[in-house]
Amino acid sequence: MSFFKEIINKIRNSEDFSDFRSSRIRDVLNGNIFTKKFIRKQYLLIILLVILSVFYIDNRYTSEKQIKRIAELKKEVQDVKYESLTISAELMGITRQSNILKLLESKNMKLRPGDTPPIIIEQQQ
Repeated sequence: MSFFKEIINKIRNSEDFSDFRSSRIRDVLNGNIFTKKFIRKQYLLIILLVILSVFYIDNRYTSEKQIKRIAELKKEVQDVKYESLTISAELMGITRQSNILKLLESKNMKLRPGDTPPIIIEQQQ
């Protein structure tokens, strides 16, 4: 703790804060605070802080846009997945042998299923 107290005491002894302490809200609002000696000495630090604040705000805005886009894409993927499952279920229902036979009968086609089972051809290695 004494290390920090030493630093604070060195800062207090090296700087003149008398005109800075006498500032009022009116000085802040009308811009007279920028004419104070302490502020004039630290203008580069103030500019750096303003620039860093702008970057921080921009970074937050960009990340919120990305989070929103991610949520939209997740919803879209879920919708496409459900649509794919629905189409797959319809295809399975249409391609059943009983449904195919009904479709052939309704269109008066003279096709019928084969009597012999299919032959499986095995590939030799």
